[in-house]
Amino acid sequence: MSHPVFVVTGAPNKGKSTFVKAMTNDAAVVVGPYARTTTSAVCYPFKIDGETLFTLWDTPGFENAAEMHEIVTGWGMRESDHPMEVLRRFLQTYDGHEDFIYELEIFKPIADYACIVYVADCSRKFSESEYLREIELIRLTRLPRIAILNPIDGDRYLESWRSGLTDYFNNIKVFNPHNTSFDEKLRILGAFSHLNDEWEGPLNRVVEALRTRREKTLEESARVIRRTILMIYDKKFEVAYDGTRDEGEHREELIGQVREFVRRNLDDAQKEITRRFELSVNVAFEQEIADNDLFDAMVRKKNLSVHQRAVVNAMVGGGIGAALDAAAGGLTFGVFTATLGLGGGAAAYLKGISPMDLVKIGGFNPNEEKIEVESLHAELGILIINRLRQVVAVLYNRTAANTEEVTIRKDLDPTDLLKISRLLGNMASSRRHRYSEKHKKELLDFIHDKLKEDQKSAHVTVPGSGSI
Repeated sequence: MSHPVFVVTGAPNKGKSTFVKAMTNDAAVVVGPYARTTTSAVCYPFKIDGETLFTLWDTPGFENAAEMHEIVTGWGMRESDHPMEVLRRFLQTYDGHEDFIYELEIFKPIADYACIVYVADCSRKFSESEYLREIELIRLTRLPRIAILNPIDGDRYLESWRSGLTDYFNNIKVFNPHNTSFDEKLRILGAFSHLNDEWEGPLNRVVEALRTRREKTLEESARVIRRTILMIYDKKFEVAYDGTRDEGEHREELIGQVREFVRRNLDDAQKEITRRFELSVNVAFEQEIADNDLFDAMVRKKNLSVHQRAVVNAMVGGGIGAALDAAAGGLTFGVFTATLGLGGGAAAYLKGISPMDLVKIGGFNPNEEKIEVESLHAELGILIINRLRQVVAVLYNRTAANTEEVTIRKDLDPTDLLKISRLLGNMASSRRHRYSEKHKKELLDFIHDKLKEDQKSAHVTVPGSGSI
């Protein structure tokens, strides 16, 4: 066998196909809400750069394990020095037999000395009468085997399953493929590597390759986010003076320019980051593009809390003295806000902001030929970072099995908020190709650090997930 092979088994409708889909990230794995969606054994190789590094077999659920158990134990499989020969005899004898359609599909790939992955639903009560024979059949092969306890509707019976399976499996792990993260997948691959000494090296290589590739993708994503910010902050926005319109109409047109340019660039950044994660943008994720309109009040609220907006506004407004700068690292937000006093424009932020607050527009003079944007507020840059942080967190933790909600803590601590507000404020005052390399590097480092922190604390939630 040139690479590790695992056969995923278990009773019907316990999450076998979803487990395969989560571990291989193969959208071709067929899942459904009802038992017997999978009726035959299907091979799903996991590849990196065209090379198959391991294979998972998806199989149907057991149907007639008790009768098969009776036959093979009658043939002496329990006592045999070569249990796989007894298994192959069964496969040959009952090939095509309608009483063992699903058992034949399960054990054909096992007969090639694969490791066995038994998936069970630990939200349902463990019953020896229901599961003992299929578990015994797996043990009789004497092949390396691991049990995956899938808490489909909670882990109420987790300990009874642990107790019931301890004597039958080399290892037992809890893993919900509907609600998992990238690091959880690596944890399961690590457990796989301990099942067979010969496979430890190849599977460790898989884990290292995946970590390296994800780290590279995070670095590339940080560069995409930085480039998006620089493009937006560097763009010249202006409208020609029209004597038939008043000042407000000119300003609204200018705000519309900025709003559309920001949304379009966020759309492009989201798509580029998605490509770098080598995932297709599915329908559910495409709908999130609506969240790229940062001039929409609800979108702003999702990406920057009212409190943080107030603090950013006070910072950029110059309400922080040298003493406060020195102490910022140890301040709580409560002390931070109290010290700032939330005076002037900062207090207004607590009540909500308008798109005009994100953009500073030059004076309106009918004698001039045009009116233009003087600068973009630092808050807009933070909104861009937080919006695209969310995109990266979703993609980083996305599998073909879980495609729903990923939560990250977007609020920054006082030190980081001060740092990025100052940095973006400096960039806003030195626009159009005059950003220093130092500023650009600081911005990239800040974004990259946030992306890495997000993946450590990301919480994956899939409401209403069911068993497959």
